[in-house]
Amino acid sequence: MKIQSIAVKIPSKKVTNQTIMDMIEEHSPKVSKVILKAYQRMVMHMLKKSGARDRYIRDLDKGEKSSDFIRAAIQEVFDDSGVKKDEIDLVIYCGIGKGFIEPANAYFYAKMFGMEASCFDITDACMSWIRALEISYQFLKTGRYRNILIVNGEFNAYEHGYPELFEIKDIKQIKHTFPTYTIGEAASATLLTASDDIWSFDYISKPQLADLCTIPHENYKDFVDDSVRLGLSGPNKFVSFGQEMINHATIYLQELVKSVVPSYNHPDIYFPHAATSTAYLLGGVDLGIERDKMYAEVFPAYGNLVSASVPAGIRRALDENRMKRGDSVILFPASAGMVFSVVQFKY
Repeated sequence: MKIQSIAVKIPSKKVTNQTIMDMIEEHSPKVSKVILKAYQRMVMHMLKKSGARDRYIRDLDKGEKSSDFIRAAIQEVFDDSGVKKDEIDLVIYCGIGKGFIEPANAYFYAKMFGMEASCFDITDACMSWIRALEISYQFLKTGRYRNILIVNGEFNAYEHGYPELFEIKDIKQIKHTFPTYTIGEAASATLLTASDDIWSFDYISKPQLADLCTIPHENYKDFVDDSVRLGLSGPNKFVSFGQEMINHATIYLQELVKSVVPSYNHPDIYFPHAATSTAYLLGGVDLGIERDKMYAEVFPAYGNLVSASVPAGIRRALDENRMKRGDSVILFPASAGMVFSVVQFKY
């Protein structure tokens, strides 16, 4: 399998750390100034500790829509790759951001470009794009398809966080609300073609940690055993115990890297998931990976782009000449679920 082309599109409304402070104040008119300032100090400390700086979301006043960016990303991979839309055999839509429960969102993007391809969706939180890669790899390896388009629209800010989670109801809520303040938005499109290149996909899954990061439907209690961690922000709103997740990610990603990467010096570049920059860098350095080989620039520049984080990192590294054809690459994201992965391939 070969990544023939990859495109990422970012909306225009810039949200800085100070913007987050202002939004918390705007949406918390009922709390005392003492509680407000204490909460803001804690959030700012955590933002700086995580490496957060900027993130971008749709500017609704300008009429920006998710489809604008998804369309532009798809068009760019067609223009860049030379592959025509009628040569696409399969369209996979992946990620959390989506417009429909049914049918598969992939059908609408195939329709948008007049494609007569097979279509389906994949959802596995921040691991969605990696899962789509592995499924594509198996399809291309067997010859089932020749050209696969992975589409990704992580537009979740207004749907799952803004503005409700900026209201201070209890100062202790910061434990499960803070990750909301790091979320950015992006669309990505990845065009994959058949080749003899070998990829490897390795995972550690820990389902017992599934309640650490969730976005529940209204009737989630009808489907699962309840937990004190579920539904804390209300239906369709983000709940994430970020620090606990980072603690687990450090342990299990290091364990996985040690077991499946034969030489830390051999890969030319490493891409983490952009839920933090500092924790990944510290964990990698602790393993003995050279700092310059770890591409952790996405989170400070764009925030947590959910399952668009890794493709955004690849696109940015290519644009900065930090990555080129023939480079050995490792992807090592962690995700809600929880699941941890190491993907190895040659670009």
